[in-house]
Amino acid sequence: MEYNTSNETLQFPEYGRSVKLMIDYTLALQDPIDQEKSTNAIISVMGILNPQLRDNPDFRHILWDHLAIMSDYKLSKYSPFPPPVRENFHAKPEPVEFYFGDMKYPTYGRIIENLIEKAISIDDPERRDSLIKTITNHMKKTYLIWNKENVDDDVIFKNLEEISEGRLRVTDEGLKLINSADFMKASKYNRNNQNNQNNRNNRNNQNNRNNQKKFYRN
Repeated sequence: MEYNTSNETLQFPEYGRSVKLMIDYTLALQDPIDQEKSTNAIISVMGILNPQLRDNPDFRHILWDHLAIMSDYKLSKYSPFPPPVRENFHAKPEPVEFYFGDMKYPTYGRIIENLIEKAISIDDPERRDSLIKTITNHMKKTYLIWNKENVDDDVIFKNLEEISEGRLRVTDEGLKLINSADFMKASKYNRNNQNNQNNRNNRNNQNNRNNQKKFYRN
């Protein structure tokens, strides 16, 4: 019995080993017409196996780029698009800069600290207050997501003052932030929708794999 662990590593595992076998078969064809027909058939199969790519306007371009890479650029001559640059595919990404400074409230993240610094630099009181409202609402959302419990607006306002070292404070005494119960309800609804979508995608992928197996058996 042949195991996948004994085969070469797939560059794009989402297409499966069957697509790799189709590519190898196509590369072995001597007739250019047959090879082009087989190449277009591979693109069709790849599109079926990855329906989620159809939401991307460059759907077919992406498929042809993937095929070019998987065929070591030997089938890219049939592509209606320019092939990806080989050097870019193997290039190492730029190192990510890490910030090692301490955060008073890691729950809120670095983005909130950057927004607070931006708000501090604004001289126009109206613009600054508008940004403070946005910041505090985002702080409350983040707090609810991480802690899964209600929090008073006054706690968020106090955290804002502490993070800004007293340079920012809420001056609008009537400011009300997002409702905790409504936000948690909406978050749960969105999570359920995402889980349902993931389940549908998994079922579609399984059906595509089953159809592909039937295609080869026939």
